[in-house]
Amino acid sequence: MEKLILTGLLAIGVLLCTGCNTNDSIKKAADKSVQQFEQAGIQNMENDALFAAEAASASLLQVELGEKALERGTSPEVKTLAQRMVNDHQRIHEDLRAMASATNLVLPGTLGQAHEDLLKKVTDQSGIAFDLAYIKTVAEQHQNLLDRYQDMSENGTNMKVKMFASQQLPLLRQHQEMIDKLQEKVEGV
Repeated sequence: MEKLILTGLLAIGVLLCTGCNTNDSIKKAADKSVQQFEQAGIQNMENDALFAAEAASASLLQVELGEKALERGTSPEVKTLAQRMVNDHQRIHEDLRAMASATNLVLPGTLGQAHEDLLKKVTDQSGIAFDLAYIKTVAEQHQNLLDRYQDMSENGTNMKVKMFASQQLPLLRQHQEMIDKLQEKVEGV
C-alpha cells in the first residue's frame, strides 16, 4: 500500500513538474499511450506511459547536453563524462524504443518542456560556468532517473516496462558514481 501511494505521489509530482503545458511532448506521448491502451481495454497504464515518455525525453536531454559539453566544455573530465553520457544514453534510448515498440507505448520525439528549459539553462552558460552547470544538471537528473527507474522496476504495471527499468539501473548507478566523483573533485578545487 505504501509503495502504491509513493508511486501515485511520484506520478503526480512529475505531472506537476512538467507543468500544465498542453504542448509538452511528454504529456502528449503519455496521453496518447493511455488512450491506445484504454481503447484496447487495458487499464492502469498511466504510470507506465508517463515513465516511458519521461525516460525518452530524459535520454534525449542527456544526449543533447553531452553533445553541447563535448563542443563547449572546458575541462577534459567534463568532456570524458559527456562522451560517456552521449554513448550510454543513445543506447538506453534505443533499448527504450525497442521496449516501447513491443508494448505499444508512444514516445516523444522531442524534449519535454522541463527538459528543454534545463537544456537552455545550461547552454546559456559558457566557460567554467558551463562546466559547473553541466555537472550540476547531470547530477540532479541522474538522481531523478535513478529514483524513477527504481520505482518502475518495482511498481510498473507492464512486465516489459519493469524489466527495461531494472536492466538500466546498474548503468545509471555507474553514471551517478562517475558524476559524484567529478563533483567531489570540483568541490575540492
